[in-house]
Amino acid sequence: MALSLLCVAVVVWIWLAYKKQLINIAAIWQETVSIENWETAPVRGTIYDRNFKELAQTLERVSIYVRPREVRDISGTAATLSELLGLPESELIAQMRRDSHLVWLRRDIGQEDEDAVGKLDLPGIYLHRELARSYPMQEYASHLIGNAENQLGLSGVEHYYNRLLNQDRVLQSDFPAIDLKGLGHTSTNGHDLVLTLDMKIQAILEKYVAGLGKKMGSGRITSLLLDTVQGEIIAGVSYPSYNLNSVWQTENEVLENLFLAPMVIPEEIRKFFRDAALLQGGWELGKQVYPWSLVSDKVNFSRQLRLWERLQLTTDLHVDFSRNKKEVSALEQYVGCLPAADLGTVPKTASPLKVLLGMAHLLNGGKKIQPHILDHIMERPGQREFFYDAFHGQKTGRNVFPSLVSAELRKMLKESGRKGILGSTTLSGDTVSLVMDSSDATKSHYVRDQMSLVMIPAEKPELILLLASRVTELEPALRSPSLSGKIDSVLPSMVALQQIHQNLADVLEVAGGDEHNFKAAKRSELPPSESLAGMLDKQIRVMPDLKGLSLRKSLRLLQRTEVSITVKGTGRVFSQTPKAGKKIKKGEHCVLTLKSDEPPEEGLIKHKL
Repeated sequence: MALSLLCVAVVVWIWLAYKKQLINIAAIWQETVSIENWETAPVRGTIYDRNFKELAQTLERVSIYVRPREVRDISGTAATLSELLGLPESELIAQMRRDSHLVWLRRDIGQEDEDAVGKLDLPGIYLHRELARSYPMQEYASHLIGNAENQLGLSGVEHYYNRLLNQDRVLQSDFPAIDLKGLGHTSTNGHDLVLTLDMKIQAILEKYVAGLGKKMGSGRITSLLLDTVQGEIIAGVSYPSYNLNSVWQTENEVLENLFLAPMVIPEEIRKFFRDAALLQGGWELGKQVYPWSLVSDKVNFSRQLRLWERLQLTTDLHVDFSRNKKEVSALEQYVGCLPAADLGTVPKTASPLKVLLGMAHLLNGGKKIQPHILDHIMERPGQREFFYDAFHGQKTGRNVFPSLVSAELRKMLKESGRKGILGSTTLSGDTVSLVMDSSDATKSHYVRDQMSLVMIPAEKPELILLLASRVTELEPALRSPSLSGKIDSVLPSMVALQQIHQNLADVLEVAGGDEHNFKAAKRSELPPSESLAGMLDKQIRVMPDLKGLSLRKSLRLLQRTEVSITVKGTGRVFSQTPKAGKKIKKGEHCVLTLKSDEPPEEGLIKHKL
């Protein structure tokens, strides 16, 4: 028996030693490949928001490393580098005496240190150039953008970007939602991505959610702003956030996407889904069903189950950013003596993103949309652009819900929920549930979830704002801040920036080549006074971003603001006062400074709109 145990111990020791040697060899090989072949590695392009604000970029980083076996004079080399780099001489000596293939001495040095080390030409001391990913916006939209290391996307849209790299060409099947304009494939050299995110709106939402998080004390919050017409995610916040430039310092729980995690759907929202199913059932039977006549005995279970699938409440949701890999299931466990209302087949759990998408389908006339943050791909060289088209090769405008029933639901929505600014209506609620960990039952725990959906405007939602939170430390509900309680304070600014972006797109899109013939956006079937733009005019006026536009286009955009304008110089708008996004009043004085390639003629032109 003892001999058998000894044999087993020897085998295990040999295996561990062999495995350690393999790991060391793999590490050496990886470092060598990274050092010697970095110039041949595929280069990730730049990621922009919709206003071409840089969100991710690839920069060259230079570091110093030593191959200990090649150093001839350890003491002398250490003394020289210590004076140059400001590192302790004893530390450098210890590094050079290590029994290792290579040892890093300093990462990411400046140009001055790089030039100085290069001139010394010390045996065994090398400069290492590599391509490193940098994220200028740091924490903003970190859970959507994701991160990349060693030119490999690990999460978010960076992970989705991997499809553009490490292959000879990009096929249409690699990006089914991107229209390659019949080319069949595109090259993989220097693609840039333009997202639907707007960092100006993102900044407003980040500040609002951070304020909620500080009041909550613990737990997590997520928020998404969705365009119900195109399915574009305009802003997305997760709290607590993390700095994309230092992901390794972040706990795994913070890295998870709460908007993709299953949560118990609040009863108020589930009732709205139930009413939608009953209205649809009556419509399919050719009957006029009114909201006050909805009763549970008219339920057709098979029809309802198909409806939840079409709304994607119970099916997989494919998005262009990474999914939450942690598998959990939420079991509804309400606190209190009253049981939950019988809501038939309405799903009890779904991810906040699925709930957001399902509500959008119910209220946007039933038009099928796909939530996405990728707007288009820019190819270099050639400057070709390939735009997002979720229904490329399919029939567009396919409905997942009857448009007539959708109109009736919008009427119901106006009479339910909490009324807010810009004609918005909020459906919300909170639940207490037991979250089961499929991998380890001992890790199961109770959580308090909140979810709010803000429809803007309720008459015909053009935008829906999702807010969801999860607290693992069960506290009295009164101590948990309302997610949408003060949303009216920031909603007008976010909506105004969205309207400015749409107006700019309309102005820049010329129909038929006629300079004076511009396409008008058809985003609402409502009268101008009841549309989101009309409601916005009553609430707030915001200075649009005019930089780079011609004077004619700038004056057109400023026409509805009713401000007085002074124009200096000629050419295109170079600067403006007030700044873009700032609230302005009727009759306020604005200054536009124009600049052209040629020396501008000083002049002063006054306008009053």
